[in-house]
Amino acid sequence: MCHMPIDPDLAIGLELPGREFAWTSADVIRYHLAIGAGADFTDPGELRYVYGPAPKVLPTFGLTAPAALGVAAPIHYRDRSPEIVFPGLELDLGSLLQAGLDIEVLSPLSADGAAGTSARVVDIHDKGSAAILVQRADLSGAGGERLMSITSSIYARGEGGFGGDRGPSVAQVQVPAREPTANLLVRTLPQQALLYRMCGENNPVHVDPELARRAGLARPIMQGVCVFGMVCKAVVDALLDGDPTRVGRFRARFTGVVYPGETLLARVWRRSEELIIAVSVPERDNHQVLADCVLSEF
Repeated sequence: MCHMPIDPDLAIGLELPGREFAWTSADVIRYHLAIGAGADFTDPGELRYVYGPAPKVLPTFGLTAPAALGVAAPIHYRDRSPEIVFPGLELDLGSLLQAGLDIEVLSPLSADGAAGTSARVVDIHDKGSAAILVQRADLSGAGGERLMSITSSIYARGEGGFGGDRGPSVAQVQVPAREPTANLLVRTLPQQALLYRMCGENNPVHVDPELARRAGLARPIMQGVCVFGMVCKAVVDALLDGDPTRVGRFRARFTGVVYPGETLLARVWRRSEELIIAVSVPERDNHQVLADCVLSEF
């Protein structure tokens, strides 16, 4: 497939489509089910996410806002391959992988509410064989108060070489040289990526085996935002007394893909008001999938 190279002069600073939206406890429950909540349906700790008129709300629910996901553009098809098109950006959806996420919580989300999104492309890094698109989205409440700021980095394979800046070196977070405070096992379902599509993530590489193979993947992979949410929930449950309002910021760099049905091993170290997290897949010799992962408390 042939399309125009990235034009950073047009793309950087581009305002992405915003949206006004409202949600109810049903939407919150649907999201929590999609990231594995309620697996033990008799556990009160699980039921608080999926039952009642006012379920607990994980801050990662904010990622379901389309503009925050960075896929608010209409999907077009060229030679049967899906792509998104913005001024200065023509991207094959099969080439896109989540490179990083950073959410800053300014006000905890309620089980029912309304908000608007504003988002823009803040930078594009030319890595030679690939490009990194950095997008920032703000969620604001109906009264204009800021609820959350989300920075999302997207790795676009085959889109580099346009003459842009390589971007800054990654500031790595060193894990402490001691035993973890906790080792958490997070089991994903074979249908996990299908469930998460109910939350608005519509990249077909997560469901279509043929498109996944054309993208160089063994089979469809889990959405990075789904993995991010599952890890956040596991850490909140184990180390924050199951209280998602204690999350002030959560960030991570994606270093590998996760296939539905695999297990995640999250090793967690407490450091003052921060939790340092490293995530790997035991079934693949502890292949690392999340690094530089930090959860900061309010």
